[in-house]
Amino acid sequence: MTKVQLSLTDEEAALLSGYGAQFGYNLPKIIRYIISKAAERALREKTIPVYSMSEETEKKGSQALVEHNEGKTSKIDNIDEYFDSLL
Repeated sequence: MTKVQLSLTDEEAALLSGYGAQFGYNLPKIIRYIISKAAERALREKTIPVYSMSEETEKKGSQALVEHNEGKTSKIDNIDEYFDSLL
């Protein structure tokens, strides 16, 4: 679960609170409701954005895959230990 802190103007809060009151929802609940409906619509309409990699990043990714396939990579079981070993 991701938590989000949101600052609203008094007018925005009043507008959303008024809208939520129609459903018996408090301000946090109506905000969650609106966000969930927007997410449902994005999934239904397949309007989720797709971001392309830069040419440089794609080249680095392809090179990394080649190196991985050549056995030049190593498995890391504990990320904390790995970063500690770099110091």
